[in-house]
Amino acid sequence: MSISSLSFRRAAVFLFIGSCAPAASATAGMVERFDAEIARLSATNEPPTAALRDEASIAPEFTVERRLNISLDFPLGVQGAMYAGSFHGNAAVFTRAGGYLDATVVRGSDTAVTSFDTATGATPEGTQRSQFATAVDDPRRRVRRSVGPGHVEDPNAYSLHVHFFRHDDLIDHTARDLHARYAAWWLADMALRVLPAERMRVSYWERVPWLTSMAYGDTESLFDFDHALNLVSDDYGFGMDKTYKNKFILLTASAPMPGTAGVAFQGGNEAMASIAGRDRVVAHEIGHMLGATHEDAEMRGWWGCDTNMVAVATQGRRDCRDYSAANRRAMRSYMRHGPDTVAPRRMADAPASR
Repeated sequence: MSISSLSFRRAAVFLFIGSCAPAASATAGMVERFDAEIARLSATNEPPTAALRDEASIAPEFTVERRLNISLDFPLGVQGAMYAGSFHGNAAVFTRAGGYLDATVVRGSDTAVTSFDTATGATPEGTQRSQFATAVDDPRRRVRRSVGPGHVEDPNAYSLHVHFFRHDDLIDHTARDLHARYAAWWLADMALRVLPAERMRVSYWERVPWLTSMAYGDTESLFDFDHALNLVSDDYGFGMDKTYKNKFILLTASAPMPGTAGVAFQGGNEAMASIAGRDRVVAHEIGHMLGATHEDAEMRGWWGCDTNMVAVATQGRRDCRDYSAANRRAMRSYMRHGPDTVAPRRMADAPASR
């Protein structure tokens, strides 16, 4: 099945990474064979070979059709690449990073992830970097924009770069886990439907002092996150004020602000989202940063699904896991023209805005 035949209106579109590896007998040689197929395709630019077959199946064990225009940065400098193809006859997406390979297949509302590791074993946890001074209260943060008034830049000078920060209260969840459930399906939709002509980069951060350990849960949390980012931006090379295409989102265990699972600056560069909310909360808040709105969201069918930007989740309705056509257009326009640097800064999904 071609990757283009997949419907992004299904509930769970793509989850690239799983936390459990199968028995050694199932993993033997898989990573090496996958790498060999990638090298063959790169050298010959020919269609997938039909020789890669599982003895227990008539269909090829796997095929690789194309590389997605996405790069991944995991902790400790581990980089990843994504590929579209098939696994045991089903459309799949592969992630190749470090010493592992993950094959993800979506069947209806279920996602099956098969993980393969090399003999090098699992990647260790991220290490702590040098510490910085404690963030102090600064009333100017209430009016400061992500980029200054009158900011103008060449839209081709930067590509979309999303930074995910794992709060320290999510110590039981690795960056791979968080990517798999809350970010990967969104990233696939972005690459194949929303911004197919854009190159994208996603970086995962852990244990950044004063940033991933910050207190949250009150009405000032998003401002505090923004202020902490500014304190460490130069040390970590975040380039917050250089472009509107650098986005930063803090993933938390609990509500980032009272009464909401996520909050973001509309058209800005900063957002927070709790994994205690629905899986589309992350996609929802990133949508706000890219110019998408509640007003352009869709509720499809009486018992159908809600697109990513529907403001309030309805019990009994599933998530479409995509954006409406109007919001896709808004996001493309944002990437081309940038945010409104004159309008007052506004929080989306804050308790007062609901």
